[in-house]
Amino acid sequence: MYNDRSTKELLELLEQYAMLTFESQLGLNEELESRSLVVDKSELELAIEVKISQIENLEYLKDIGFKASMNNGEITVTRTAGAVFTDLAAVVFGGLVFLVGVYGVGSLVSMFVNGEEINVFSLAVNAAMASLVMIGFSFFNGIKRLVDYSGFRLSNQAGIITMKKRFDLKLEEIKEQASELFLESDDKELILKLGDHTVFNSNIENIVQRLTLEQLANLLKKG
Repeated sequence: MYNDRSTKELLELLEQYAMLTFESQLGLNEELESRSLVVDKSELELAIEVKISQIENLEYLKDIGFKASMNNGEITVTRTAGAVFTDLAAVVFGGLVFLVGVYGVGSLVSMFVNGEEINVFSLAVNAAMASLVMIGFSFFNGIKRLVDYSGFRLSNQAGIITMKKRFDLKLEEIKEQASELFLESDDKELILKLGDHTVFNSNIENIVQRLTLEQLANLLKKG
């Protein structure tokens, strides 16, 4: 990541380590070590250690809308209240935007059907409102998340993974051996799966989320 940077540039980045992403901090630390530079990077290393500790404690599950409680090797994962509120807010906001878009579509149709005198300003305003239909519709993804994860619970006990999740609106309980829990990836997502069922997913390009899901899978399998 930084092998083409000069020593001076690396030292300047070290001074601003707090502004770097976790992935960039790791890359910077690795590059400094590879060059065997005699420099005080204790603060950078401490920041990395703290972040790794937080990842190992599953604190960043909240970034994908979940939280974990741990007790003697048993882990229970549920949805956060904040994630539920965010989805509800997105649905409400999306509904309002969608309605404005529908009004815009209706106004555009009325302008042409009723033979009203068309001016550039009215046409532009109604066209802009009409375009909000698709934007508002995209917010309705929150409805699916609300439904799918209403009553969600993922836990482990004595080598058995139990998941409660809604499929086609019905809350079902699925139990599988810990060996059936695994991570699957594609170009955009890292997916935690239990057998044939998707538990949840994260952004594969986000190293913190990826390491968090890897840690969660490992801990669940150990329980």
